[in-house]
Amino acid sequence: MYDVALVHYGEIGTKGANRPVFENALVENIKHALKDMACDVLRLRGRILVKLKPNVDPEEIKRALGTVFGIAWFTLAYESEQNIDTIVSDILKRLTEHGIKAKSFMVQTKRADKNFPYTSIEVNKIIGARILESTGMNVDLENPDVMVFVELAGGKAYLYFERVKGLGGLPVGVSGKVLSLLSGGLDSPVAAWLMMKRGCHVDFLHLHALRDAQEVRESKVFEIFRHLSAFCKDSKLFVAPYYKFLEKALNAPIKLELVLFRKFMLKLAEVLAKREGYLGIVTGDSIGQVASQTLRNIWSAQRGLDLPVYRPLLTYDKEEIIRLAKQIGTYELSLKEYKDCCSIIARHPETSSKPEIVQEIWDKLGLDDAVNETLLLIETLE
Repeated sequence: MYDVALVHYGEIGTKGANRPVFENALVENIKHALKDMACDVLRLRGRILVKLKPNVDPEEIKRALGTVFGIAWFTLAYESEQNIDTIVSDILKRLTEHGIKAKSFMVQTKRADKNFPYTSIEVNKIIGARILESTGMNVDLENPDVMVFVELAGGKAYLYFERVKGLGGLPVGVSGKVLSLLSGGLDSPVAAWLMMKRGCHVDFLHLHALRDAQEVRESKVFEIFRHLSAFCKDSKLFVAPYYKFLEKALNAPIKLELVLFRKFMLKLAEVLAKREGYLGIVTGDSIGQVASQTLRNIWSAQRGLDLPVYRPLLTYDKEEIIRLAKQIGTYELSLKEYKDCCSIIARHPETSSKPEIVQEIWDKLGLDDAVNETLLLIETLE
């Protein structure tokens, strides 16, 4: 079984004096993802070392590390001594254990410990010659059948045969907290995931047309939330009914009802965000994708907000969003049947609303009161 996991990062390495902050956040997120599979998670020079418990499932480790933002790539490795003969012996042993039968190979060494008596190139040549002599495999530096990796770091040698691509980005939490509007559709889960990738801790707000929060817990919305929570520890879902909006908007112009509702969602999110200390609101808006997401309607809905609204999907087309949803794992969940509030409201909305007119109608209907009354009805699911 493997002894350790080696985690390498990309963008974190460019953070200069702030780098330890990012590394420490990554360490904590790795600990959370691996739960009881790791004995310890340590910072080494340019990498994170995860000491694994005995007999843990390698696939479970890969799955867990595959949910952690900030990882460029990782590998499961064997620990050896920083002695060239021991390294060669252990490599040959592991090649046999893995049943690797190849005609060609290549050795690649990373030497973080500069006091090791050989350079990386010298280690490659020595190990390569020994493998060639012992196995009869040929050296192929262009397209080898098997890669043999050696890392010299922290006073030890680490040996492995594959690298697994990580999610990249920044560790969740380093950029602050945001509140994401979550629907049952394709777009908002993807938007939230992209904010997590940039280091944001994301909590969610969902407006529902169901009888109570328990029905939300039993719906696909909670499934989507639970799936996204794997990427963001301690994430919360706020749920609120939308009937207070309906009560106030009975006399609203039909064509402006949807824009007014989107303004209602944003205002409710802003009030909640200010109360809970969030640094902004996230939506899944994509320019022109639906009638409510024309530039004028986006403007009308957002007018009067103090907090920034982040729209990471603004320039994405539907095919790009679908591809990401499939990669994230929310695509099939989003296709499940569910009655979102926006689908209940006016079917043929205005596509070129005027912000000042929308605001005038908002004030006339008393929709600020609907926001405040709905705030009192919010429940939290974790």
